[in-house]
Amino acid sequence: MTAEVIALRIIHIGAGIFWVGGLLFQAVFLMPVLATVGPAAGAVMKGLMDRKLPLVMPVLAILTLLSGLRLLMIASANFNGAYFQSPVGRTFSIAGGMAILGFILGMATVRPAMMKAAALGQQMASAPDDATRSRLSAEMATTRKKGMVGNVVVLALLILAVLGMASARYMG
Repeated sequence: MTAEVIALRIIHIGAGIFWVGGLLFQAVFLMPVLATVGPAAGAVMKGLMDRKLPLVMPVLAILTLLSGLRLLMIASANFNGAYFQSPVGRTFSIAGGMAILGFILGMATVRPAMMKAAALGQQMASAPDDATRSRLSAEMATTRKKGMVGNVVVLALLILAVLGMASARYMG
């Protein structure tokens, strides 16, 4: 095993753990709790924004995907078709495809919902009256629900990708 492969595996597995783990935490704990705390959710969302979560998660995902693609390139001898005819190659490529699809869906649904919810939370904090707060709260609930559904779909795809990656070498 070359130094490049070792470094790529460390990046791929390490970033993947944080990416999938972060989404798992969001889907199972954070988003359901935020849905129940009302206006206090705005402060939590602002804190997540201040800690750069909307930047960190895509960077982890991109590191995972790019290192995985390079590992696949190395394992398949430069994307040789014969490799993808094998059970191992098929499993790695299907699992990688699920991760890529999860990333695309996450960027198209979860991230925009999170950004919008944070903005709505800030607006709620400075809303001039109860009617405005009520309207913003309803919009935030709808936005948060979209984000939660998207998060669960992305998480399911990533869990399937992880299971595929973990078992691919034993498919032959």
